[in-house]
Amino acid sequence: MARKVLFTLLGVVLGVLLAVGWWWLDDARVMVRLEVHAASAGQVYEGESGHKAVLARIDNHLGGVQGYEVWLGRAVDSDTPYGHVVEVPNGWETRDLRVEWRLDGVGLVFVDGGEIFVPARYFTGGR
Repeated sequence: MARKVLFTLLGVVLGVLLAVGWWWLDDARVMVRLEVHAASAGQVYEGESGHKAVLARIDNHLGGVQGYEVWLGRAVDSDTPYGHVVEVPNGWETRDLRVEWRLDGVGLVFVDGGEIFVPARYFTGGR
């Protein structure tokens, strides 16, 4: 009887560990940089220059694609990216993304007609 209880408990613990491990592998985010678009050297937003837009694919540890994001700011193309993140809506084509550095912000123009405008205040001042 004690042996049966022990095996049952071991089975439950093993099952929980496998479920948690699978969830972690499936849910963890891996950023894969696809494109980097730099603002021109003369482009200044609120006294700051050197801004970039990084198009990234977000994968999980199992290799599945979770989605796409555009990171905006001055530290988005580093080993520890930091900046304003724009999620690309599901189904939007990310190929040939056009980044328009405008006076008051940045326009993200997608080949299928979608467009997202981000005002400069969202990606300046350390964001």
